[in-house]
Amino acid sequence: MKRFVFPFILFAFVCLVSLSFTSPSTSYYSITVKVTNIRNNSGKLQLQIYRTAENFKKEIPWKVRLFEKDAVKNNTMTCVITGIEPGEYGVALLDDENANKEMDYSMFVPDEGFGFSDYYHTAWSKPKFESFKFQLKEDKTVTIKVRYV
Repeated sequence: MKRFVFPFILFAFVCLVSLSFTSPSTSYYSITVKVTNIRNNSGKLQLQIYRTAENFKKEIPWKVRLFEKDAVKNNTMTCVITGIEPGEYGVALLDDENANKEMDYSMFVPDEGFGFSDYYHTAWSKPKFESFKFQLKEDKTVTIKVRYV
């Protein structure tokens, strides 16, 4: 009988240990960004995804996605970003009309369009992350109205 008890206990222990090291399945979601008020089809739309106010302040996005503007119709385009874990996010947009991957300025005023998830920024200063952040708990659709100065 002792011969069978030790292997059984060992087998049970191995099963318990292996269960404790398996991670729970993580759900991934998509963010659909409806971009409105696009003034032309030149260049690319650059979407920057931020996870914290600190990284937004330092301009260090968590992810950057570029989208060709060939799908713009009636000054509107839809972009989909997939494979995003649940959490807090904010999306900033640059209408990079010359596709140089940075905002261009004339006399300290932006030459290209910009926008933020579900927030139309009208001030001259940079917005706060809290103004355009959202919780991702399921597939999410946000709208960004591009602003040109």
